[in-house]
Amino acid sequence: MPLAVQARAASARPKPHTDANPIGRDAFAAAMARFAPFEDNPTLAVAVSGGRDSVALVLLAAHWAALRGGVAVGVTVDHRLRPESADEAAQVSGWLAGYGIAHHTLTWADRPGPQGPVMAGSEAAARDARYKLLEDFCRTRGILHLLIGHHRADQAETQAIRRTRASGVIGRAGMPAVRELAHVRVLRPFLAFPRKQITATLEAYDQPWIDDPSNYDMRFARARIRAVKDPPRVDSAAGAERQAVEREVARLGARAVALHPAGYARVEADILRPINDFEVVRRIFANLLTCIGGSVYPPRGARLDRLVRLVMTGDIRGGVTLGGCTVRRDPDGRVRVARELAGITAPRELSAGQPLESVTPWDGRFRILGVPAGTQLGAAGHFRAMGLPEHLDFRGYTGVPDDVWMALPALCSDGRYRVCAPAPVLEGDEMTPQARFSPVFPLAGAIFATS
Repeated sequence: MPLAVQARAASARPKPHTDANPIGRDAFAAAMARFAPFEDNPTLAVAVSGGRDSVALVLLAAHWAALRGGVAVGVTVDHRLRPESADEAAQVSGWLAGYGIAHHTLTWADRPGPQGPVMAGSEAAARDARYKLLEDFCRTRGILHLLIGHHRADQAETQAIRRTRASGVIGRAGMPAVRELAHVRVLRPFLAFPRKQITATLEAYDQPWIDDPSNYDMRFARARIRAVKDPPRVDSAAGAERQAVEREVARLGARAVALHPAGYARVEADILRPINDFEVVRRIFANLLTCIGGSVYPPRGARLDRLVRLVMTGDIRGGVTLGGCTVRRDPDGRVRVARELAGITAPRELSAGQPLESVTPWDGRFRILGVPAGTQLGAAGHFRAMGLPEHLDFRGYTGVPDDVWMALPALCSDGRYRVCAPAPVLEGDEMTPQARFSPVFPLAGAIFATS
């Protein structure tokens, strides 16, 4: 064991006689039962940083999975933000090997900036990179469940931070117990448990952990919250309020919004105008802009409020740009939400042997099928702006507005470009590249799940 990690592990060994009972295996099984059903012989990926929460989680998850004929796999993301991170990942691997638990270390290879301490503002980027690496790990191995060690105090801190930012109903509820990504669902079985119980669990295993110094760095909001005399408590009512809003969003969205396979939407504003709950209508448009814009996080604030009011009053007129989308009223009175061409990244060449997964979902909206190597993938409007001619033998879309067509994925080779056809195409047309509208963010996903 590297000396630096030896010292950190020793100093982090739990103090005896914690004033709490360990999380029993029956209690953990009850928490996991809320996420049922699971497949036979389930495989769980567990994000393990080396901190007390994640180490306790992987130990309990491994036992839970083994009783059901499955396995738990520990996964550590090395952000390379601190010099000792590689040694810490190796330490975690050694700990888990002692329990017979497989372990993998993923490295944030394209991390921006020089290696050094975590700086304010890098926390969000590191989090996004971590989830992307973990999701890709699960996708390539066919793992359906990713466990994260957030606990009750983490939830209370998240809610407190969201309140200071004047978040709406959705934000104030905090973290969901279940979050569905494109290839895996994120599960948080510890949300109902206090940190004292997690500490007591590691005491029972006589298992040390690693304390991340950023947990005590006052530049970060969570560290400042933990330093106060009276820490915040979980607001359970906020979760129930979010559930009610999301159910209404799903119900109204199904009636008022039509999603098109070309990656745009049309909204029956007349259905929404009689709705008295501004938060519900606001959330429909926030979700819609995120879905069509290919984003991860929805737009918010005064600009979103203004857009909703323009739509509700019928005063949208020439259109509004927000969240990477254009929003305008069509001649028939419906509101069209389409991807803004200016927000799409420039075309890029696909190298020989490059796996399809590395370029999809394209623009956060489409999954591309039948991509030959040595071609360029980009928006049709970009290739048109270059003055390149189009293959006109098969476009695959009829009646699509020009601004929508310009934002469709296209492939370019030999000086000509071809718009990808909507998948699936007719049988026998195997040579036509295809695009399936599959946005990262759905218009209405799973209803918020509390612990």
